[in-house]
Amino acid sequence: MSRPSVLVECARIASGLSAGAGAGALASIARRRGSLPMSATAKLLVTASGARFGTVGGGCLEAEVIERAMDVLERRVPAMSHHSLNNELAGDYGLTCGGTAEIFIEPVYPDAILASAYNAATALIARGERGVMVTALDWSDGPRKIVTPASLASDADLHARAASLDPFATEPLFSEGHLVEPIVGRPQLVVFGAGHVGARIAEVASIAGWHVTVVDDRADFADPTRMPFADRVVTCEFHDVMASARFDADTYVVIATRGHQHDAVIASQVVPKPLRYVGMLGSRRKAALTAKQLREWHLTEASIAQIHAPVGVSIGADTPEEIAVSVVAEMIAVRRSSSSRRGGLDPVLAANVAGANEMAAPDTITERR
Repeated sequence: MSRPSVLVECARIASGLSAGAGAGALASIARRRGSLPMSATAKLLVTASGARFGTVGGGCLEAEVIERAMDVLERRVPAMSHHSLNNELAGDYGLTCGGTAEIFIEPVYPDAILASAYNAATALIARGERGVMVTALDWSDGPRKIVTPASLASDADLHARAASLDPFATEPLFSEGHLVEPIVGRPQLVVFGAGHVGARIAEVASIAGWHVTVVDDRADFADPTRMPFADRVVTCEFHDVMASARFDADTYVVIATRGHQHDAVIASQVVPKPLRYVGMLGSRRKAALTAKQLREWHLTEASIAQIHAPVGVSIGADTPEEIAVSVVAEMIAVRRSSSSRRGGLDPVLAANVAGANEMAAPDTITERR
């Protein structure tokens, strides 16, 4: 399951809403070095009833974590668990080298402080907003955990630690007995155009973790039953799209309509916004026609230059499904590049994205009613 599901389950337990599994233990990555089979934000929740949510890599390492988590659950005191992935264990994962991981394990049980923190975290994620969760290792005087910007606990030290975290951080930091974790809601994607390609982009992006809104001016295309994977499906005229979704620095936009006239109308509205990513489907000819129209409408060259067009990573994509993979791959490259907010992609990612796929063009796919 995804990380939000882990936190939702923690909120359920901490709020005392569970009749059967009234306690659990949450394992989070505090530090890691070397080649390891988990992401820096991996989490695993083990409940008293034996249910598991999430993963910290599987295999022998996870078995060790589960064993220690059960001890934390029983004692209701946080602990640090140190793990070395030696050659034997690394072989379980097919790795050529090992590494070390320090895992922060904390108890989860009905408690007002814990409930406030987890409920605040899940609310931030649901709204796609940012926050910081800080948990102390020392619970000798009871649980010490907060979530900013909203949490029940008024712990000045924890709030100060939350404020010190880089606002663009995407990975947790363990320092001086405290786990400081950025809470980053699901990235927002708005797909304009619910035709064959637009629908497949929305579907692949949903699988990859985006909160997806699909917008079309045709009611029979903007039909939620056609796209059950979309979080929102909106019907509106393309000349007035700003009320259809949220457009901010965490928003990704893909323009995949049935004609460059529609593309230009939408682009003219969204590119002046400080978006994380704007991609436009189409051939180089279609991209040039759209750019020409935007210049005639007096959009700045800087605004036009933000548009990834042709969109996607160059993989020779042809079918709607392949095009969707190409487009979402480019979005992932932007999402995972720590420098992308501050002036461009990592050079390796940029090289992969620069040869945007000329074949990823809606004119190669017939999109008709």
